[in-house]
Amino acid sequence: MKHNLMIQGTMSGAGKSLPVTGQSMKTAFNLTTSSDDMDRFRSRNDLLDLLDGFDGVELMYFGEDERGIIPPDRVIGLHMGYFPCWLDFWNGDTDALLREFGDKAEWESFFGGTGRGVLIDRFRRDLKNAHRYHAEYVVFHVSDATIEETFTWNYRHSDEEVIDAVCEILNDVFRDEDGSLLLLMENLWQPGLTFTRPAMTERLMRGVAYPNKGIMLDTGHLLHTNTALRTQEEGVVYINSLLDMHGALCHWIKGIHLNQSLTGEYCEQTRLNPPVLGKTFRERYLQMYVHAFAVDEHRPFTCPGVRELVERISPEYLTFEFITENGAQHRQFLAKQRAVLDAIRKDDCQ
Repeated sequence: MKHNLMIQGTMSGAGKSLPVTGQSMKTAFNLTTSSDDMDRFRSRNDLLDLLDGFDGVELMYFGEDERGIIPPDRVIGLHMGYFPCWLDFWNGDTDALLREFGDKAEWESFFGGTGRGVLIDRFRRDLKNAHRYHAEYVVFHVSDATIEETFTWNYRHSDEEVIDAVCEILNDVFRDEDGSLLLLMENLWQPGLTFTRPAMTERLMRGVAYPNKGIMLDTGHLLHTNTALRTQEEGVVYINSLLDMHGALCHWIKGIHLNQSLTGEYCEQTRLNPPVLGKTFRERYLQMYVHAFAVDEHRPFTCPGVRELVERISPEYLTFEFITENGAQHRQFLAKQRAVLDAIRKDDCQ
């Protein structure tokens, strides 16, 4: 198990370019260098076939692409590594770390060492890979939650605490960057950037000193902030209401991870009846990993109003981000999403 594996999958597909907005918008699907993804391709030509109509991929790097499947010139974004629970490590809270990991050796294995510097070095390696692939942007998750908190939603740390620590990290990580990489910070439903509190969104954007920055708005993550949602149509209304609430702050949204999952009922039931957690950290981490996939399904967002939602935001980057079981399902999910965004509206013909 990769301890810093982002709890998220990939999607792939083929088709023509997406004329969703009036401006130049680059489209992509997300991909990792893990064997789970790379083994789906017999050769680079298989991936090139799936890239037909896309500008490129948003890559997460887990190791070298030894078969040369990924064309380096088609990596337009790189998703930085993600530790679900890191704030106590950053703060040096030994008591909290002992509760979460059990012993020092376990958290040193998880983070790759001890002290703040190991996190800084980890994220700077992501930047080196981004430059190596000539990526245009990187994505960073702004969130923190322990394993128990992912089930109960009873959090010890506030949005403010997470955001302020993220600002410290990113200001150090990007200190010597020349500004060529666009830093996009992604919302989740746990403490940090949830995109439900405009004051917190502004706090983050003010706190990060790096000038070439913005938000990668994950539509599925945003739906998880309201467990009362039951339909995609309700989700579109909800997202638009949060955009209304943010007003001028919406100009920071420069990318979209487009997907949906309506798992509010499951989340509510789990909060009321959380599972008995395993005795070891690794047992608990596996439970959390499975739970995260149950919450965050990353399926196509296909109801009326999705195209208009994308047009309203008018991002620079649109990434189709799905979790799939195999290549055939990748293509199926992609076709469903494309059909919604490529649909011709009556006012397009007037």
